[in-house]
Amino acid sequence: MTMLGWALALAAFAVLLSRARVGLRPLPAPVPSALVPPYTLWLGEGAAQPVLDPPPRAVIRGRSLETRPSTARVLRLAAGVDVAPSLPRALAACGPVFISVFPLPRGDLSALTRERWLRDFAGPGRVADPRDPAGFADERCAWFEASDLALQGEDAPPVLRMARARKAHLLPVEVRHGGGGVPLVTGPGMSSAAFRDGLPAWTLRDPLVVWLAGLLPLIFTAALVVGLAHPDAREGAALALFLGAVARLWAARAEGFGLSLSLAGVFLEPLVGARVLSVRAAAPTGVPAASTGPSPRLTGARGELSQRRWLDEAAVPFLARRLGGAARVMEQLYGNRPSGRTARGLLIDRWVHASPAARAVRWRRLAVARLGRALAPDSLLSVPCGGATDAAEIGAAHTVLVDPDPAARALARDTLPTAEIVGATLEGSPTGPFALCLFVGLSEYLDDTEVVRALVSLRARLTPEGVLITTMTAQNESQARMRELLGWHTRGRRVEAFVTLLDAAGFRIDHRESDPLGLQWVFVARPLGAPLSPAPSH
Repeated sequence: MTMLGWALALAAFAVLLSRARVGLRPLPAPVPSALVPPYTLWLGEGAAQPVLDPPPRAVIRGRSLETRPSTARVLRLAAGVDVAPSLPRALAACGPVFISVFPLPRGDLSALTRERWLRDFAGPGRVADPRDPAGFADERCAWFEASDLALQGEDAPPVLRMARARKAHLLPVEVRHGGGGVPLVTGPGMSSAAFRDGLPAWTLRDPLVVWLAGLLPLIFTAALVVGLAHPDAREGAALALFLGAVARLWAARAEGFGLSLSLAGVFLEPLVGARVLSVRAAAPTGVPAASTGPSPRLTGARGELSQRRWLDEAAVPFLARRLGGAARVMEQLYGNRPSGRTARGLLIDRWVHASPAARAVRWRRLAVARLGRALAPDSLLSVPCGGATDAAEIGAAHTVLVDPDPAARALARDTLPTAEIVGATLEGSPTGPFALCLFVGLSEYLDDTEVVRALVSLRARLTPEGVLITTMTAQNESQARMRELLGWHTRGRRVEAFVTLLDAAGFRIDHRESDPLGLQWVFVARPLGAPLSPAPSH
């Protein structure tokens, strides 16, 4: 039993030490006021307006932003949060466009325990790693671009939803402490009501996350209590408590928690764990109906489907196994709203939405829209248009949307009712000419000869100064899995090979970029002989 006690001590110490790491960076020293961009102050319900240097250009109140911010930057402050006047200057010194700040906590032991649980799920690795969709943020103090409000994500408090959507679209999220040399942001520890209401969003209703976050504190505390009660293991259990207290004291000094929590936390955290375990699994939200007619050749799945019918319980696999790369599949991924016919289907769909391939597709949509807006075209042709999300965000005065799939055209009509919508393939598209042509998400279904033929046809539809935005999928390991499970055959290419195809079709590349994982590439190209122009800015 002595060996068991020592094993208990070492295991508890390892876990507590990992939790006690200094995970979040403090806010830096403030920059001069002149370097702070104009910003709108968004105050939560009941929040008092603080004195800030420099002051905001405008102030908006309420839980959600019903009024569009008048500036590109927004500073969110919830009720009960106290900030130093230099906070905007410290946020501007950070550099990133999305910064979530955890206030230095104050309150009773129960509130601080809940706060500590939240901090444990906000390590920089979870926030910064684009492969990890579960990084958390804090909505009580956040600094972000107003454009983030347009990002889609699961239902949650607005700032948490934006943080999750940025992660899902492979955009950076940075989480910092409100301290540093002088505390810049202080606030009450997490209230019981806020903790209860936020649990479904924080855990993503993922059984594995709930189990790890809720059950482990209960197991360790129960083991320590049993060890203290057993004479043979008492020495090791006492050592485990001592080592855990040391680890917690380290965390308390680094993160602003008091000495009392470092000593009492081992007995309080099981109470929080029990609350986490009480989170109910999400009710299945259903799978969208699939079209009964045949899919267009260019967007339909090719080949035999696997016999794993359980995949049909999830929305994206269900639609993809019937529609291939159709618009409804893309809209499911763009919206980042996992759904399923059953609880298992919901988990499968969450896994699909968090996969590198899905995140890269969401990045592609944002990149195409951003590059297209920078060109400010007066006319636009999108073929195949899919749901026309990118075309709508570009906002050309005259937009033509072409797709052979009736379901895609119905989605496009809802997204952009003012556009001209044509049921055809590329060969049947209007001849234009157009200032901008979008050829997105189709090259991976075509062989090299078909890609060159399509690019040549698009070049003929451009004005002399016109621009093509097109995309390709890089070779990646998920393609074999998609082929086996979904019957979805796509062609991955090397970047140099796609550049050769553009050159063969008579295009000069002005700009190219990829998502952080290098799975999706977007190219801005002009016909050879067109005037040179600077590459679009980020």
